[in-house]
Amino acid sequence: MAAATLRAMMDEVADAERVPRSLTVHFCAPATGDVELATEIARVGSRVTHATARVEAAGKVVTLALASFCMDRPDAHAYQLASMPEVEPASSVPELPAGIPGIPPFFEHFDVRFCGATKPFSSSKESRVAGWVRLRDPAAIDAPLAAMILDVLPPAITATFAMPRAVASVDFTIELFAHAPDLGLDPEEHLLVAIASRWAGNGYTEEVRDLWSPRGVLIGQCRQLLALL
Repeated sequence: MAAATLRAMMDEVADAERVPRSLTVHFCAPATGDVELATEIARVGSRVTHATARVEAAGKVVTLALASFCMDRPDAHAYQLASMPEVEPASSVPELPAGIPGIPPFFEHFDVRFCGATKPFSSSKESRVAGWVRLRDPAAIDAPLAAMILDVLPPAITATFAMPRAVASVDFTIELFAHAPDLGLDPEEHLLVAIASRWAGNGYTEEVRDLWSPRGVLIGQCRQLLALL
């Protein structure tokens, strides 16, 4: 839904110089059956356009989204202080087999390879999950696909569980730092998603997800609030 709403808002903005920089999505209810997606330009500024998207099913809102589309500014000040986690390369990690009972159906569209010291449902004391992700049918990495890849892996809190448990996104905000089309990414390459959670309580948890290119460029980040079901 995040990718679909972002794609629709990009079409509404229709300005290649105004690239998606921020996307906030509220997941009000499951988007099942036939849905209607409507977009609107909220404001056009000198360098930033704000757009909204609204998805309804059976006459009720299921998803609300807000995005900011920004033109580059003439400022040479730049840095990346974050470092890519030291994990095994995708080529040395086994692919998650298809058809595992309980795996969400959308996983069939992705080549997922979990890596790092902690894995989902491993009863770990650390709430961290990391994995290499790519589409099974390769496609050029753009903003909607980056948003989708950021949300493929299970939440970080699942590393602390001993067995599967349902967790649902309440909302998340994605910030895209790099222009993915400008990075020259090979669609056949995996991107690394690294997730960490610092808090859980009252039936909810938070987490931060980082999206990395294979060569250590921080492409984007997702901050998420989830409900424990």
